[in-house]
Amino acid sequence: MLVTAHIYVRDVPGQLVAALEPMSTVNANIIGVVHSREQTISGRIAVDLTFDIDPDSIEVLKNIWVSKDVVVAKRGSVIDLHNTAFMVIGDVNAAGMDEIMDYARGKVGIETCDIRLSSRSSGNNTALVSASVKSEEDMDTLSRIVAEKCRERGYTYIRGVE
Repeated sequence: MLVTAHIYVRDVPGQLVAALEPMSTVNANIIGVVHSREQTISGRIAVDLTFDIDPDSIEVLKNIWVSKDVVVAKRGSVIDLHNTAFMVIGDVNAAGMDEIMDYARGKVGIETCDIRLSSRSSGNNTALVSASVKSEEDMDTLSRIVAEKCRERGYTYIRGVE
């Protein structure tokens, strides 16, 4: 599960490391850290974290932080994203893939989408699409929509490539 947290650490050497180190003990994977020396309150510096963690470990991490004198000011909304990747082969172009994905966005909540197109003069092009959605149901819906649109256009659709 993806978590955001706004914490404050004492403004002395080693405190940022002391706040981040326990994350490895609970198998949290750090996605991003923003250390804001400009945002200081009572001798503490603000740190914004984004990390992936098992939901059962969140309270354990919070308790470790409290024991290390780290102030947890805010724990942001949690989004558990589901990632999928698929390939589309045929006379596909960027505009066509954009149309398909725009149509899909109207039917399912796509959080992120990356389209990489490889083209050949023969008209047998390849699009590699990576997308993130909020649920497995959304992932299945996205797959059905893209497969249907690919069939309509005569493209070959291959789900689950990475």
